[in-house]
Amino acid sequence: MLEVQNLTRRFGAALALDGASLDAGAAEVVALLGPSGCGKTTTLRIVAGFESADSGSVTLAGRDLIRLPPHARDIGLVFQDYALFPHMSVADNIAYGLRRRGIARPERERRVAEMLDLVRLAGLGARRPAQLSGGQQQRVALARALAIDPRLLLLDEPLSNLDAKLRHTLQTELRQILTRIGTTTLIVTHDQEEAMALADRIAIMAQGRVLQIGSPREVYEEPACRFVAEFLGQALWLEGRAEPGGFVTRAGTRLAAPPARRVAQGHGLLIRPEALRPGAARAEENTLEARVLGHRYRGAATLLDLLVDGTAPVALALPPQAPLPAPGSSLSLAVAPAACRIIPMETG
Repeated sequence: MLEVQNLTRRFGAALALDGASLDAGAAEVVALLGPSGCGKTTTLRIVAGFESADSGSVTLAGRDLIRLPPHARDIGLVFQDYALFPHMSVADNIAYGLRRRGIARPERERRVAEMLDLVRLAGLGARRPAQLSGGQQQRVALARALAIDPRLLLLDEPLSNLDAKLRHTLQTELRQILTRIGTTTLIVTHDQEEAMALADRIAIMAQGRVLQIGSPREVYEEPACRFVAEFLGQALWLEGRAEPGGFVTRAGTRLAAPPARRVAQGHGLLIRPEALRPGAARAEENTLEARVLGHRYRGAATLLDLLVDGTAPVALALPPQAPLPAPGSSLSLAVAPAACRIIPMETG
């Protein structure tokens, strides 16, 4: 449905996009995820038509969008700040795009009622945006974008203005709505939890490039490079060298591991903290030695800050009732070879 190929964009001497490419299938939700300044918002603005590309192409259902103005692209957009018209009612905000397209009043009213029901705001059409909560305003903005039945929906940091508890609630609601409507959707976010909760696939961006695109499970469990590994979730990263049957760390610790899946000049070893088990290793497990730096209580878990193999910091989550080793003490960690991933330092 959506295909973005080799986008480049410069702002003066700054290279905002450096050959970024991605795609999204029919009814698929794809998240652009990365740190500030990685190029994700520039990519979205080029797709929307608010920004021009120096080179590259954007097609939607086989139609070239690059030279089309925003209103001719058949795209719905939800802005980060919602951009609702404060002088209009909720119903009039939702109907705005329909009026601009010359849709007759009976059909507009039917479509507005349908959208209010979809976002669970039935009965609130006469209110003004200022009379709604932040979560309700976000749903009005979504309803307005969907009312025109776009081929593509763009969401720019859709939940970033909400408090943490409401953001978690609306993640579930938004995913249900996107599944129900079946519109191809591109989401820009810097929140990895939000990307994993909402997207079918995630495109990880850095320095104007898409480093990897895949399902949440794929990019988390099989990252393409060190940046992806450390950007997503917690990561224990050990430097050293790959060898037949495993990996040797800089400290000289030998660990059994599956061979690297990608050819590269340099590799490191990735272990997710949830794969680490305090205590003596079994015969089929690897052993790593760690020094306890301290611990932090987090309610459902206590985070144990460790320095592993003398070089690599990591936080290990323990149940609240688990005994806590004293800061400065030593701790053995066991990990299965299958949980060790030999990963390229950089993408090719």
